[in-house]
Amino acid sequence: MALFTTFITSPLVMAIYKPARGVSVRTHRKLRDLSTTVSFKDELRVLACVHGPANVPSLISLIESIRSAKKAQLKLFLMRLVELTERSSSIIMVQRARKNGFPFFNRFGRGAWSDGVVSAFQAYSQLGRVSVRPTTAISPMSTMYEDVCHTAEDQRVAMIILPFHKQWRRDGDNHEATEIVSQAWRGVNQRVLQTAPCSVAVLVDRGFANTRTQRICIVFFGGPDDREALELGGRMAEHPTIKVTVVKFVEKEGLESNGLMLKPSPSESTENSYSFSTAKMDRKKEKELDEEAVAEFRSKWDGKAECVEKVAANNIVEGVLAIGSSGDHDLLIVGKGRFPSRMVAELADRHAEHAELGPIGDILASSGHGVVSSVLVIQQHDVAHSVEAPVSKVVHGDYEGFVADESSSTVLEMSKESV
Repeated sequence: MALFTTFITSPLVMAIYKPARGVSVRTHRKLRDLSTTVSFKDELRVLACVHGPANVPSLISLIESIRSAKKAQLKLFLMRLVELTERSSSIIMVQRARKNGFPFFNRFGRGAWSDGVVSAFQAYSQLGRVSVRPTTAISPMSTMYEDVCHTAEDQRVAMIILPFHKQWRRDGDNHEATEIVSQAWRGVNQRVLQTAPCSVAVLVDRGFANTRTQRICIVFFGGPDDREALELGGRMAEHPTIKVTVVKFVEKEGLESNGLMLKPSPSESTENSYSFSTAKMDRKKEKELDEEAVAEFRSKWDGKAECVEKVAANNIVEGVLAIGSSGDHDLLIVGKGRFPSRMVAELADRHAEHAELGPIGDILASSGHGVVSSVLVIQQHDVAHSVEAPVSKVVHGDYEGFVADESSSTVLEMSKESV
């Protein structure tokens, strides 16, 4: 019977479901563009994805935090991600999705999943006066990212928000417990990060929705991803119930004179190695851009946000964990660090648990370190689509630019001028 059902339903699904298109890139958007491009400066368009009801409270809190004082400036595209299977329920869902467009906003299912999501976002849309446009992606896990990226492209969004593939909870003794929703969702996130036509944010939720007055901390090391995090923090700074703090890490005097070379991982498995861009960058120019971004933030949000400098000790991991475990912040915003500063590049040989989050995001998202803050990891859209290489070895010395290596095709090197 099962074989017969599979034989019948598989062609039916393919008949009524239009497969996702191959990912193409026509548009490129990031938050920074909204500050400089006249045609988009008055509206922030965000695509937020949900797996289930557990994602809803923190997502609403995050959307509310980035909503401008001018309420019409935010347009939210809400996408429910549903795995396409051969079960009859999936077939019915596909049929209704094709017919109605938005199945879970048309009272589809009438279950706890549907009712919870519907009521929450309908209420938020009305009370918060935020434009919410729902949609549903029904795809195999292997191609789910294509639906996400195409929706982002078609709707001209500046940022995609993805839920992390793990969930945190605390028991009666306040002990941390971690639940993996599905490793397949991790694969979806990884592919979206690789192919998105805009900036991407991954939300690691540790109870971000549990407080009315939110304390946000932006951990800044430098680079395009960190500058995008700073841009998002600026939008939060104008919210009346949010306190924003920027912690800018600076190198200890004397360490900045050391050169640094990163070598690609020789291992075939790159799951536990961070990936950095192999593009040759003007490190001096990058430092100038970092300084300009911080100075602009200080000037624009003077009195509404606090900026402090923290001298990085020999082990910046301890400094980052101290912020995450202090309990002083409800949400930490960090850049992924694909174009790392020298301080972040020092972590290249660290064993990665969640390599797709970058070194700083991975440190804060890992269990067992006492981190209590939620984490939002930001990846700024890279218009050049530069290649990223997994890195596992750090060598100190005086180097400049890219060179060939006998054991690998590329070597990423940071000279003294990179700091």
